Amino acid sequence: MSQIDAPKILIVDDDVSSLKATQYQLSGKGIRARTATSVDMAEALIGEEMPDIIICDWTMPDRDGIDFVKSLRQNPLTRGIYFIMLTGRSGTDDKITALIEGVDDYLEKPVKVAELEARIIVAKRIIKLQRQLVQSQKMQTYAEMAAAVSHEINNPLTGLLGYIELAKKRVQQTSLPESDKSRIQQMLDRSYEQGKRIGEIVKKLVSIKDYRVKTYSAGIQMVDIHSSDSATKEP
Repeated sequence: MSQIDAPKILIVDDDVSSLKATQYQLSGKGIRARTATSVDMAEALIGEEMPDIIICDWTMPDRDGIDFVKSLRQNPLTRGIYFIMLTGRSGTDDKITALIEGVDDYLEKPVKVAELEARIIVAKRIIKLQRQLVQSQKMQTYAEMAAAVSHEINNPLTGLLGYIELAKKRVQQTSLPESDKSRIQQMLDRSYEQGKRIGEIVKKLVSIKDYRVKTYSAGIQMVDIHSSDSATKEP
């Protein structure tokens, strides 16, 4: 597994020798991982950098693995972390308890590194699918919002352009000095062009299939509706 696509992993185990052994074994497979000897320490590390996968021992003093996964699932920021439970317990009831409380996968000790690596690969695949689903849902929400906004803009915009056209005709029919007519005509022409620009933006909102977020000054992020234009112009 290359470092480029390797997931961020956090291993939690109060047994330091077991913790280091797991970390060393994964390192031999090209998988880097941070370590914590308690749930409190793990939560502090999560605050610094959100992991993709947590590999956690069940039995620990103070707070155990079940308490940890329950707290993660209750927090909107951490509920999506993939959680692999490591334990010496082999009973079916224990596995059921772990899965019900929010554990994604369950491995009995002693752990074989090849099996753990395989579970990490599965976790990575599931994480990718989850992110694609979230992205798809975001895009669906954006498309629905764009359609609603476009509909609300189109109605008054159509009326605005129609009134400008009528005003332009009325100016030509009114007895005014030519200089005044010319000045009013220019203002109406500019207003009409601005209205047409708004219309083009509305069309882009409706037809956009994908979006990119562009960061402007002061860290403000906005959807770049012109990104599809630049993409089509590239050779």
